[in-house]
This record gives sequence, structure tokens and C-alpha cells, in this order.
Amino acid sequence: MGLIKKIVVGDPSLTESQEKKRKLFMYLVSGGITTVVNWVLYIVIDKLVTADMTVSLFGKPISLKYIINQIICWVVSVLVAYFLNRITVFRSKGSILRELMSFFGARVLSFLVLELGVYSLMIWACVSITGLPIDTPMAVWQIFIWPFAFTYEYLCKLINAVFVVIANYVLSKIMVFKKKDMVDYTAEEKKDSGKEEADA
Repeated sequence: MGLIKKIVVGDPSLTESQEKKRKLFMYLVSGGITTVVNWVLYIVIDKLVTADMTVSLFGKPISLKYIINQIICWVVSVLVAYFLNRITVFRSKGSILRELMSFFGARVLSFLVLELGVYSLMIWACVSITGLPIDTPMAVWQIFIWPFAFTYEYLCKLINAVFVVIANYVLSKIMVFKKKDMVDYTAEEKKDSGKEEADA
């Protein structure tokens, strides 16, 4: 249990290099969990909502269903990502309200540019290139007793997720989690050793 705790939230015994690796590892784990939440929710909504909400934009049909689904999944994923990043990656002790607002701001930026902009562009390009509807299955797998069709839509979402993970890490470091708010075990050790020297 001690090793798991050390990996998840850090420990004074870790070197600076080990701590950097731990943070990167936990960011990938947090990103993985957030991605699973996003995907499961996206697929559930996609399967439950069967209404076709197509509108025309610049003469091209755009499905509002995909956009609304993306928005719902995004809000839930951002909340999950913030708390996982705060606790395990950046170990922040800063104001939750300030960080959450900054986190949402950074994620709104990546959401508008990547998850709506680039994602919609990818869907449009996919339909234009293949000439097939976006929900055309590329492969069908049997998951327990349910068949699961991996569609062009899901492929676009998967590729887009890679860009999103990279952009979100950079934005979190720049805009959200301030160095002064993060738990820094090495600084605490230096302070303790300074006190010991002064006492001696």
C-alpha cells in the first residue's frame, strides 16, 4: 500500500527525477481515467439519444447530436480531470475556486479549438473523403453479449484525444497550477536540514 501511495501522491523519499517521472506517469493515468469517463459517457449518450438533429452550416449538414454529446462529456470530464490533477499530479494546495475557474478556462480553450473545432473538421473531412456517413462501422466487436461497432466517428474522437491530452497538460502547467501552491518535498527537506544546521 505504501508504494501505491508513493506513486499516487508522492513522497519525500523520491528524488527530483523520480518525482518528475511520477508526475508524468500520474498525468497519463489521470488522462486515461478521464478519457475512459469521456468515452463511456459519449457512447452511452450516443446509444440512448436516437433523435437526428442535423442542421446546415455553409451548405454542409452538421449533426447537433455530436456537438451536444461532446459538450456533456466535456463538462463531466473536466471535473474529473481537475480533481485527479490537483490531488495526484500537481498536488496543489491552492484555492480550489481559483484553480477550478482557471482549469475550466484552459479547458474551454482546448475544447473550442480541439474538441469542437478540430473534431468537427475531422468529421467533415472524414465524410468528404470516404463519402460514407460518420456512423459507418469500420469494425464490429462482440463485447460480452453486445456487438460494438467502431465507427469513423469514434476514430475521429480517438485521434482528437491525443491532441487534447498534450494540449491540456501544457495549459495546466502554464495557466492553472502555480508552483507556489504545489507540495514540494525537496523544498521542505532543505528547510528541515537548514533548521537542523541552525540548531547544531
